[in-house]
Amino acid sequence: MEERTDAELARASLDGNRNAFSELVERHQDSVYGLAVGMTRNQEDAADMAQEAFIKAYNKLEQYNPEYEFRSWILRICANQTKNLFRKRMRRRAVEEKHLAQESLVQSAEAPDFHALESALAQLPSNLCAALRLKYMEGMAYDEVAKVLGIGVSAAKMRVMRAKTQLQEILS
Repeated sequence: MEERTDAELARASLDGNRNAFSELVERHQDSVYGLAVGMTRNQEDAADMAQEAFIKAYNKLEQYNPEYEFRSWILRICANQTKNLFRKRMRRRAVEEKHLAQESLVQSAEAPDFHALESALAQLPSNLCAALRLKYMEGMAYDEVAKVLGIGVSAAKMRVMRAKTQLQEILS
C-alpha cells in the first residue's frame, strides 16, 4: 500500500477521516516540537506550543493550500504561536517587572544538564536559534526558513550566519 501524501491526508481529514489528521501529526510532531523547543528553550512551553499549533492547523485545515508543503505550513503556525506567546508574556511582565530582559538572560544561561551544543544553542537569541534549527536540524532551504519565520530570504541567511558565528564563539 502506497503512503499517502500530506495533501491527500489533509483532504481526507477535511472529508471527515479522523485518522488522517492523526497521521499528519505523527509525521510532523518532531519537527514542530523541535522548532518550539528552539524558540522557547522550555520543554513544557514547547509541548504546549506544538499542541496548540496542531489544534490551530486542524481548525484551519480548509485554509491549507496543497500546492505548498504541509510541513512548512505547520511550522509557520508553530512559529507564529510561539511569537504570540512571547508577546503576551512580555506585555504581562512589563506590568509586573521592569527588568524582564535581564531575568530572561539569567534563566536561559542556567539551563541544567544539557550537553555542550544544547547549552550553546540555549544562549543564542531565539530568532537566531530558530533559523539555525530550521536550516540545519530540519534541513530546510533558506526560502522555506524565511517562509516559516515570516521574514525575507536575505534575513533568513543573515540569521543563520549570525547564529553560526555566535555558536562558534560560545563553544570556543
